[in-house]
Amino acid sequence: MTANELREFFYDRFSLGEWPDQYEVSPETYANVCQTIFEHESTELVLFSKDLIRVVISLGPNHGIMFKNVELILKK
Repeated sequence: MTANELREFFYDRFSLGEWPDQYEVSPETYANVCQTIFEHESTELVLFSKDLIRVVISLGPNHGIMFKNVELILKK
């Protein structure tokens, strides 16, 4: 699943209801989200400071990457 597909899935599944604190994803989905963050495709995660582009990466309490305020946890 791509980062955009995961975003759409979250919106479809949780909509205006309560979102989970963490969500298990496949290694492929986790890698796709990481790649999206590092390629600056997610404008919510990119801060522009003069001419310098800085990517802000947040980790959750279990050291999983945060995506849409949900900590992604790798499925085992």
